[in-house]
Amino acid sequence: MSIFTTNSADKAEENDVLQKQRETFIASLSHDLKNPTIAQIRAIELILKGKFGRVLPEQREIMEMLLDSCKYMNAMLCSVLTTYRNERGTINLKSEKVSISDLASECTDEMVYLAKDKEINIKLTNSAEKEYVWGDMVQLRRVVMNLLSNGIKYAYPKTELKIKVYNEENNTCFIFENKSPYLTPEHRTKIFARYISYSKTHNGIGLGLYASKKIVEAHGGTIFVESFEDERNIFGFKIPNDEYLKDKKRSVTF
Repeated sequence: MSIFTTNSADKAEENDVLQKQRETFIASLSHDLKNPTIAQIRAIELILKGKFGRVLPEQREIMEMLLDSCKYMNAMLCSVLTTYRNERGTINLKSEKVSISDLASECTDEMVYLAKDKEINIKLTNSAEKEYVWGDMVQLRRVVMNLLSNGIKYAYPKTELKIKVYNEENNTCFIFENKSPYLTPEHRTKIFARYISYSKTHNGIGLGLYASKKIVEAHGGTIFVESFEDERNIFGFKIPNDEYLKDKKRSVTF
């Protein structure tokens, strides 16, 4: 009887863990899909406020941005559906050649109107001689969009968000630096944990950075945060650019 009871308890506990994984995964995807949606809303609002006047080339540029955003959302939805079919919420990562600087430019273009809404200037600098990595384009885009969205959301209005792409040993590095509230050492040690929000002063479910950490680590990389008392905050990640990784099978479980 005791063996049967123990097995039943173990099974119940396992089911609870699996259910929590599924819920976390869906919540994290919902969080990510919110970012491009906000960008679209801000862009449309600018048009409706007459910021661009009549139908001009600037408006065409916005529509192209919206199209790119919709394509991204579609790819994310496909990821949701595919993963949700898997009981353990696991994504098998694709292996494709990804330019981190191109990814930075595309995501920046998509979020530029969100930054414009707060009068934040985005400065992108690329000094990487070898900027390609082997990984999953959609999932790496999630990471960039999460860090970019956070960089804008928590930055003080009328400041600068610096984005840098560079090489360090055999890695391609990507960092965001903004002016925002100081993060204590204790907060920094917990910030990538599940359900821990970037800031107590903003509403959020605290899954964007958690998901980003899981994705970066699944690619063999590391994610990090630095905070200084002069209120400079840096978030970034490093991804190996070894070509042999293109044949390595990888997955991530949320």
